[in-house]
Amino acid sequence: MIEFNDAAIVHVKHIGQRGITVTRIEGVLERPQEVAALGFAQSFAEDRSNFYPGMRAPVPEAFSMAFRPWLGRLLKREFRNDTSYFSVVTTARADLLPIQRIPHYDSTDPGLFAVVIYLCDSRFSGTSFYRHRRTGYEEITQENRRNYQLALDNDLRLLGPPEHEYINGDNALFETIFSNELAFNSAIVYPGRILHAGNIERGFEPPKTRADWRLTVTSLLKSA
Repeated sequence: MIEFNDAAIVHVKHIGQRGITVTRIEGVLERPQEVAALGFAQSFAEDRSNFYPGMRAPVPEAFSMAFRPWLGRLLKREFRNDTSYFSVVTTARADLLPIQRIPHYDSTDPGLFAVVIYLCDSRFSGTSFYRHRRTGYEEITQENRRNYQLALDNDLRLLGPPEHEYINGDNALFETIFSNELAFNSAIVYPGRILHAGNIERGFEPPKTRADWRLTVTSLLKSA
């Protein structure tokens, strides 16, 4: 069932002031409807180990075993390991923590990459990347992490906490540097240290049925 498409179309983009490389891939899976059905059939649970605003379920080991070498061939990199989940946004906007209402980064590690594979239709929106207005930072590194946190804390003291909405475009603290549109069976690959957030519509409320899920596979991969 889980086969990746060696004829997938790859678009490399350089975004922001630093020309950060992000990669859009079209036609990721050979049989995406079957993988989506597999995802919808999983037993999901809240992931309390991080701040993901929803539920997750592990992907089968067969997914990871095929995914890493396939992506490595496309990007001309070697990936040592990955952490991958079927993921669904379910947290109501009223229940979002402040950190869930702003862009985030996954790690300061320059060798860590994130991938989102979209297994839902175009009713939903994709993923955006951001610049912090006060500092101009687009990526959070080990060197600038402390300064970013101090500046962000100062922003929140001056302007108050972000409104109870998912960030979806510019606000007083952050500006969008690139927005990737969602398409079924496409993916976006980006450095884990870039500021990013899913484009979740304003007024979002938890889906009532699985047919309304924004189903994705979200992965973190370590480059060798």
